[in-house]
Amino acid sequence: MKKLGRPFKQDNWIKELENVLNNENILFLSDSDLVFLVNKNLDEADRICKSTFEKWKAGKHHKDDVAGEKFIELVHHALIKQKQFLSKKMIDDDKNWQRYAWIMERKFAEWNLKRISENINRNEQSAIIQITASTDEQAKLIDNIINIDFEEIKPIRILISSDDNKDENYNF
Repeated sequence: MKKLGRPFKQDNWIKELENVLNNENILFLSDSDLVFLVNKNLDEADRICKSTFEKWKAGKHHKDDVAGEKFIELVHHALIKQKQFLSKKMIDDDKNWQRYAWIMERKFAEWNLKRISENINRNEQSAIIQITASTDEQAKLIDNIINIDFEEIKPIRILISSDDNKDENYNF
C-alpha cells in the first residue's frame, strides 16, 4: 500500500477547517482567505500552502484516505450551505432579491447563465457555445473575447496598370 504522507498534519488542518467553516462567515472568502484563517489558528508545523489546499480540493488524495474524503465533504457541505443561504435570502427578500442573485451568479459558475451559454448568430445559422470559467480572471478574458468591439473593414480592389507588370531588373 502506498504511504499517505503526513496524515497528522492533514487531520489537524481538517479539524481546524471544520471549526472555521462552522464559526466564520465564509460567504465572500476566497480559497486563499480560507487557508489563511485556518493556518492562523494552527502551529506552523500543521499549516499548509494554497497549492496543497487546491490539490486536496481537486480530490487528489489516496482512495482509502479517510481524511481526504472528510476534507472534500466539508468543502462541499460549506458550498451547499452558501447556496441555501443565498437562495433563502432571494426568496425571503421581495424587494432586494436581485442582490442575492448577483452574489449567487458570481460565487457559483453554474448559476451564471451569461458565462455558461452565449448565443451567436452568424450567416443565419444559430450556434450555441457553452463556456464555463473557473476563475474571475478567466471569466473576464472570455467576456473580453466574446464582447470585443470591432469594425468590419471591407476589401477594396487595387487596380494595377499594365506598366506595373513589365519585367524590369530590380536591384535588391
